[in-house]
Amino acid sequence: MSKIFFSFLSFFLCLDFAFALPRFAVQNGSSCMACHVNPTGSGLRNDYGSNVVALEELPFKRWQAKGDEDWDGTVGDHLQVGGDFRVQGIQYGNTADTTRKSAVFPMQAEVYAYLELHENAGLFTKLSAKSSETEFWGLFKVLPQNGWIRVGQTLPNYGIRLDDHTSFIRYGNTPNRTSVGLDQEGLHLFWSIMGTKKPFMIELGLPFGNGFQFTASGGTPLIPIPGSPNNPYEMKNITSQLYFARSFGKFSPMFSVNFMKENNLSLMGIAGGLSFSKFTWTFELDKAENLIDGKNSYAYYDELAWEIKQGVHLIAKYDFFDPDEKLLTGAISRYTLGVELFPLNVLEVKIQARLSEVDKNGFIQPDPEYLVQIHTWF
Repeated sequence: MSKIFFSFLSFFLCLDFAFALPRFAVQNGSSCMACHVNPTGSGLRNDYGSNVVALEELPFKRWQAKGDEDWDGTVGDHLQVGGDFRVQGIQYGNTADTTRKSAVFPMQAEVYAYLELHENAGLFTKLSAKSSETEFWGLFKVLPQNGWIRVGQTLPNYGIRLDDHTSFIRYGNTPNRTSVGLDQEGLHLFWSIMGTKKPFMIELGLPFGNGFQFTASGGTPLIPIPGSPNNPYEMKNITSQLYFARSFGKFSPMFSVNFMKENNLSLMGIAGGLSFSKFTWTFELDKAENLIDGKNSYAYYDELAWEIKQGVHLIAKYDFFDPDEKLLTGAISRYTLGVELFPLNVLEVKIQARLSEVDKNGFIQPDPEYLVQIHTWF
């Protein structure tokens, strides 16, 4: 399938229509805190996320009544637990011997707990099969307008929180099955690298009303520098976001401006989306200065989703990464078509076909990839 066809498809859908998935927040015209314990999204779902969105808005209507409306993870009066588990199968090409390979492997195994100490204070812990994904933080809702202070080991709030870490606006292609062989295939941010722990940070969040929200954080380095003489406990990372989301009936826009500074790395970008009726568009564009020494890198993400019926979402995605503003030295584009199914309120099935194209003279273009992912949560 050619680049021209996919570009035309994206353009056509954007013309007609300009839920931890960012498009759910866009569809509901709200921030991620509407469905998650973490006010900036991802991880443990709150009562609304478990018993309204997951139970009533996501699954096939055929089995909707089978969901347990009494289960929201609450144990006693003050403790809530939950978890996410993902397994993925992939078929991909092998350029070394031109054969096709298949693999099945676990992607995520995480358990969450949130202990409510006070109506406005609580402690959160995420335990993961991958030790570098462990999180712990305290949440204190003591600022005006239901604002908060969050302190602990976690990630800063930047851009849209995707569940696909291979997107070029996040970690990018990992150095294994999804890699096409370039030196750089993504921003390599917001995903623990080589077993390192997540940074320690303090975050301030302030909703302004009318759909606006501002967050700012300071923390230890997101990207450790091997052999650096710097104290690893120094506050090196500064991140901020201005976010807007609001619903106007069937029409819901979302937009954010994002900034990050760490050592000599600067990251700035815009993200947003638009939902109208059964169609949702989300995007993010980032510019990174000195991710590669002395160079500017660009990453772009574009997703169009059509909910053809409850529980069935057709997806078209475009990912782009240019490490140095020179297209012919290693820029990569990836086109994805797929379907996401939500048969039950605790089950998601993704089926995708992905094609990558590399702008580099003499480079052997990679074969298509086919993925199936099973995601369950509680």
